[in-house]
Amino acid sequence: MAVPANFACPEREKFQYCYSTLITFAYRDDSATRTDLNLLLDHINSLDYSTIVVTAKPGNEVLQKLCSIIPAYEERFVVKICQVANNWMKKQMLALTDECVLCMADYLIKAIQRCQTWAIPEILSSLASVFYENVDKLQQYHDTLLGKHGILVQIINNDVTDTETLKEAVVCVQCLTLRPKSESYLSQVYIDSCYNVFTMLLHKMSAVSMDPLVQCKILMYCLRGIQNILRVTKDMPVDRLGVILAAVRTYMFYGVGCQSAVLPDSLYPSPFTRVEVPKSGTLTPKQAAIKKDDTANKKSKRKTKKKTDTKDPSKQKGSKQPDNDSGDNDLLDQGQSVSGQVNLDFDYDPMAGYATWSKVSSSDSEWSDTEGGQGSRSRSNCTKVRQCALSCFFWIAKFSDKKVMFSYWSSFIPDSQSSTNASNAQSLLNIVLKDPSPKCRMGALAALSILLDNTKLLLSAAEDSDSPKPSTFTSYSIILGSTIQEIHRCLFLAMATEDYAITLTQLIKCFGTVIANVPYHRMRPGLLGKIVKHIRHFINHRDPNVRVACLTCLGSMAGIQPPLMEVCHIIQPSRPPITTKPPTELDSQPLRTPDTALNVPAGRKDLDSGFSSSPNINSPGGVLHSGGERLADYSGGTTPTKGTAQSSGSVTPAFSDQLLQMHSKERSWVVKLCVKNILPLGSAETVFSADEVRTEPLPIRLESLQVLANLTKGYFPVIRNCVPLLKELIHQCFCDVDPVIKLHAAKLLDEFTQVLQQDVNAVEASDIAVAERLSKQQVLEFWLSLLNGPIQEVLQMPGHDGVKAVACDCLANIGDPVFRYLPLDKRVMCLTVVLGLASDEDRIIRAAAIRTLGIFVMYKSLREDVSFVADCATAILGAMEDKNMFVKVKAAWSLANLGDAVASNREESGEEFMEEFSDVLMLNIITVATRLSQDADKLKPNAVRTLGNILRCMTKRHLGKDAFQQAVLGAVKSLVKSAGSGAMKVRWNASYAISNMYKNLDLNQGQAPWNADVLGVLCSVIRDCKNFKVRINAAIGLSSPRKRAQYGAPATYCRVWVGIIEAFETAEDIADYIDFRYRDNLIEQICIAVFHLIELVTVEDTDHLWPVLEKHGSQLSVSLNKYYTSKGKQSALEAHLERALITLVALQPAVATDLQRQSVIYLTTLSNNLKSGCSDDLPLSRPVMAFRQTYD
Repeated sequence: MAVPANFACPEREKFQYCYSTLITFAYRDDSATRTDLNLLLDHINSLDYSTIVVTAKPGNEVLQKLCSIIPAYEERFVVKICQVANNWMKKQMLALTDECVLCMADYLIKAIQRCQTWAIPEILSSLASVFYENVDKLQQYHDTLLGKHGILVQIINNDVTDTETLKEAVVCVQCLTLRPKSESYLSQVYIDSCYNVFTMLLHKMSAVSMDPLVQCKILMYCLRGIQNILRVTKDMPVDRLGVILAAVRTYMFYGVGCQSAVLPDSLYPSPFTRVEVPKSGTLTPKQAAIKKDDTANKKSKRKTKKKTDTKDPSKQKGSKQPDNDSGDNDLLDQGQSVSGQVNLDFDYDPMAGYATWSKVSSSDSEWSDTEGGQGSRSRSNCTKVRQCALSCFFWIAKFSDKKVMFSYWSSFIPDSQSSTNASNAQSLLNIVLKDPSPKCRMGALAALSILLDNTKLLLSAAEDSDSPKPSTFTSYSIILGSTIQEIHRCLFLAMATEDYAITLTQLIKCFGTVIANVPYHRMRPGLLGKIVKHIRHFINHRDPNVRVACLTCLGSMAGIQPPLMEVCHIIQPSRPPITTKPPTELDSQPLRTPDTALNVPAGRKDLDSGFSSSPNINSPGGVLHSGGERLADYSGGTTPTKGTAQSSGSVTPAFSDQLLQMHSKERSWVVKLCVKNILPLGSAETVFSADEVRTEPLPIRLESLQVLANLTKGYFPVIRNCVPLLKELIHQCFCDVDPVIKLHAAKLLDEFTQVLQQDVNAVEASDIAVAERLSKQQVLEFWLSLLNGPIQEVLQMPGHDGVKAVACDCLANIGDPVFRYLPLDKRVMCLTVVLGLASDEDRIIRAAAIRTLGIFVMYKSLREDVSFVADCATAILGAMEDKNMFVKVKAAWSLANLGDAVASNREESGEEFMEEFSDVLMLNIITVATRLSQDADKLKPNAVRTLGNILRCMTKRHLGKDAFQQAVLGAVKSLVKSAGSGAMKVRWNASYAISNMYKNLDLNQGQAPWNADVLGVLCSVIRDCKNFKVRINAAIGLSSPRKRAQYGAPATYCRVWVGIIEAFETAEDIADYIDFRYRDNLIEQICIAVFHLIELVTVEDTDHLWPVLEKHGSQLSVSLNKYYTSKGKQSALEAHLERALITLVALQPAVATDLQRQSVIYLTTLSNNLKSGCSDDLPLSRPVMAFRQTYD
């Protein structure tokens, strides 16, 4: 690549002469013109392009001029034009204009069709340079190039095409797949054509005899082309997945002598349909040449290796050495930062190796022509192929469906040690353990990480057996458990032998992904303990990236749900655990050394390259002390199961709060490590001193704060004794000059205040004092210190919008039990600040403030204040007009909470509160909620919830006004529409809102014209809705009216009977297995609705009820007999049945007609049979067949 020249450049003057000559050049078909043009082109190509010679405008003009005057059939001139274009685009980085791109593409495509074969490679090379990132500008040529009879497709598919032409054609196709600057890309037809080309070549190359260098380059271009398509489309076609994975897996081991070159046609998703690669008895000529070169090089190094091993610990036995791949050392140097400057992007980017055109093809001039140089070049090219294959697999796994990719795991991850150790095993774990290139090992770790990421649900079925019994059948759960164990085993081995910091970083991050997805509660205890024992050596590594990866691992461990006792035993000691057993379980264990537990090879006891065998906060002797006793080392083989925790029904038990408090008397080593990382560096005595300004790199500080947040959220009982330390830490972080530190400190405070609120609520709910929890007074003192210091400053200082938003969320965690005891000035300050932030310019702050108001309005100490409720209503209604959807969603939730608060006040204080509350605000609330119920799906659930609460609060004074009558009519219509159709969450809330509405007798539902529609939609929902939770709420709504008059006319009342009886018939129709757990609840609610209807029945109803009982009585009898008996006569049902019997007994003297008498007798007999437990058939019941009885 050329560099700018700030002085007079002779080459630039020569170019200016050529430019002025060519611009005015007139081409004629005679020898003199040909000679002049030939000399001009040779002159241009002979220029020294080490400095910037060609600028954009003259360069584009010359190229367009040449393409317009020289015929496309003149091979010699065309080739020289291509050389000019390549020199300018590759060496001078000339950016082509859109007009020049189209002109050159048209000219070169015509030249390919007309020139002889010897000129085609040079033309294709120039065409590839034109195509680079310009695919969006060449749509008119896509069919000519990639169509069924496209030029590039024909060249590649032609068996007589020479290798150089084939290579350049593949480069062209690969450049066409690159991401363009605009949104336009290849259509699906041409994407499929590219896939066909790349797949065909990948499967064909292994059987073709050609120059190994050219073969490697073709393979790299094909693999990169697939990556390019995936990165743009972000979708992997499932029908091509098996074929592409077969090729990719084979080329992951390209050039490794012990691997076979046989490439299967496809991989199959079934774990039982695996392609067995035969053991290779003979090597291919290419492999034999590589092996010969390796042997020659090894012989020349054997003598010097023995001496080197005794001096350099990084080259001792068991240590991996990089191959001679160019660029490996540069990559490793990037990962070992000593100055403290850290790259914030810690994720491995497999595409980073060829971000510019100059890196698309590598130069061969760096290798000598000696035998050793040829061998090194061969190994380097093979390494690049393996790296491209791993990078391709990374993107395939990233953009494939997790379930689909999970079915191919058996082809890439072994499930046993014997499978990994097989000589011909092709697995990612083999690459991690044995590949000589750090780049390839890093690529394999990145691929393994992306395979494991977001598979927590898929791995939840894994089971690890202590002593598996030999059998002819191995369950799927056991296979998954074995696979997880093998992943851990291989990563442990890799951790013990990895010497390169950048690869070590990826390895530790891979552990973090494993921890986040593996169901450790179903595995044998000890795996997490071994992970901590391995990473504890690198907690104080000199490379900050390694330390960040270690903290990420600890953060993943702290985020494990459900919380495990094993994790508690790991984090609760005051020093990094060499042991994770509790003191009661350690006395009988034999003493083991750390080296034995880590399986470190001889000579690797002290790791070099910045590795620290024990962090500064570790104990000198490497053991823990508790009660004066020396604790033995522990590798995590067992976890106490008796007397330690309540059984969780899993292999690794969940933690018990009371047990942890007995043991957590000292501060956790994880907390002390994170505090040391976050605060300015200094001595232990002045850990909170502000004199020192030197701090750890920012990523380390941020990750430490994240670890503390995870610990606080999941394992607060373990670190409860660190509350004073964490409080002081948060104070110091809020005083930090870096706003990012303040933001993450605010997030830590958010998690911290949530668990404090849970502690207070637990103490409030308990009749007796809970000694291990924080008292209300302690939490009150904590909040006073915050409100007197950092929180108040953060909320009122300009800027730092993200910090303000999170701090506002923290205020919502105060809780009513603590808030009511705050001093008056602090309460006023909180309310004033939050109400002010509700109209802030930043949308995130507005949303956080509105959410906080929605929580404050639920506090009993605040919701009884009419003025505050009115202020909240005004702020929330104003936020509903916000243009930002995020703010509107928070406002809708707060509006629903406001409705809950108003409804609670109405229930507790009667109409007194409603008389003081503004009618205008009430009308605005119901109007806005009605409008929102017809808005976006994100707003509808809370809108209908608000309508139900407000309708429940309406008084006769409100309903006497025409405006309120119209508002109520519109609200009810919205509830009917929302309950009958739409998203399930909306229908669930609408059904619940209707049940709330029926609790207000002032609405006089029985006389309302909309009552029949409301009851009708509930009957439809309880009978036909597929979601059982929605049907449960509909059943609750049908049994909500407390008076018979609320059901309206007898005809409407009987239609409710029919809907409920029909609901019994569909209660067994389960469309989704998730609804199975709600079936019993649904049936119980339907039974309650039946008894409620009987309880409210009147004499006038019995005339209309008899036709219903005559038609549906058999189904009603069978259903009630079956379900009431299966429920075991629960107290709730018995109470409803008793009330129904009382009503029926009272009706008997009042009956006058036969229809009335038959209805009462039928219902009385049915109820008595249920009460006595007798299931005899009623007169109208159909005979119950023996099969039906058995089935039921």
